[in-house]
Amino acid sequence: MIDALVVGAGPSGCRVAWKLAEAGYSVAIAEEHEQVGDPCQCAGLVTPRTLDYLGYRLPVLQEMRGARLWGPHDSYLEFEALETKALVIDRPALDRSIAARAEKAGAEIWTGTRYTRGWRDNGGMVAELRDKSGMQQVQTRLLIGADGPASRVARDAGLHNRREVMAAFGGDVSGYATRDGYVDLFVGSELAPRFFGWAIPTGSDTGRLGVATTLPHRPRKFFRSYFHEGAPSKVLNGAKLTARISGLIPFGLREPAFTDHVLLIGDAAGLAKPTSGGGIYTGLVSADAAAETAIAAFEAGDLSVAYLAEYQQKLRNRIAGELQLGARLRRAFLALDDAQLAEIIRMLGDPAVLEAIQRVGDLDYTSRAAFAVLKAQPKLVKFAPLLLKPFV
Repeated sequence: MIDALVVGAGPSGCRVAWKLAEAGYSVAIAEEHEQVGDPCQCAGLVTPRTLDYLGYRLPVLQEMRGARLWGPHDSYLEFEALETKALVIDRPALDRSIAARAEKAGAEIWTGTRYTRGWRDNGGMVAELRDKSGMQQVQTRLLIGADGPASRVARDAGLHNRREVMAAFGGDVSGYATRDGYVDLFVGSELAPRFFGWAIPTGSDTGRLGVATTLPHRPRKFFRSYFHEGAPSKVLNGAKLTARISGLIPFGLREPAFTDHVLLIGDAAGLAKPTSGGGIYTGLVSADAAAETAIAAFEAGDLSVAYLAEYQQKLRNRIAGELQLGARLRRAFLALDDAQLAEIIRMLGDPAVLEAIQRVGDLDYTSRAAFAVLKAQPKLVKFAPLLLKPFV
């Protein structure tokens, strides 16, 4: 029997394995794909805080300091911060770098190994895994689900929550001409119903394009239409799609994200940010909270639901409050029609509002910018007074 089996070798899964192995526990990661980091299902945009949190640096493709927001009815907003607000990175390289540290600490990574089901047995968990050689069963004291929005670990543990799940479609483009250091964002019912689209420069003439929205009836046709017709020609004129990616974004923290001998982290725990869809930073925070909880539970010899409940409290203290505020902002956004959205974008162009965005804008903690913007332009409250009341 091993101490911990982690399902999924994304950033959160590799981080928790790294921390547990570093503390001297036997850890294995079951990763269904043949190589950690593939296929890539992320735009690769992170805050500098994310790399600071990791404790080491990675090569950065682009530093982003500004944004252009394209909205309905020809609404438009452009702003530039005084310092770098986001970094464009090689996402597969990020995953592999954390995996390498987990292995160096003593964790095993079993690639090409799919988790099929799990159950409680003999004071722990049994996980059924499938690899090229067939089926095998692994006994573990603790099963950690880092297996994404449609977590099978959560399913088997009975940790079900009704959550909103968005579909994200993206791709790499060449011949992409845009303003250096700026990300382009697209909102409105025609471009990106219920969320937003993006275009991010990754090199001198390359970029990443994507959109997150409700799952369309014909996803591939939707994305082709979005790429060729939906995004403003000023940004994508002449660009060619060279590769596609897709994935799911879950909104809504699982309550609880734990049970006897089971913890959920990252997207499996529903930790994507409701305002941006990003989940790398929040996933790393959850991984550390899970590792700390697990280490204390191992030392106490108690991995019951009563002892592991400390994990949920750590999430509340460190990140859940921000996610709840972000969910309120998202509900306010969903209540807007295109005319209201265009009016808001124009109001955000007020010099005082732009100064507030430039000063405190933060992709990880959006509520800070929301509070500052509302102080600069109180009239924004009229669009959703009940939902935005916590920020006033």
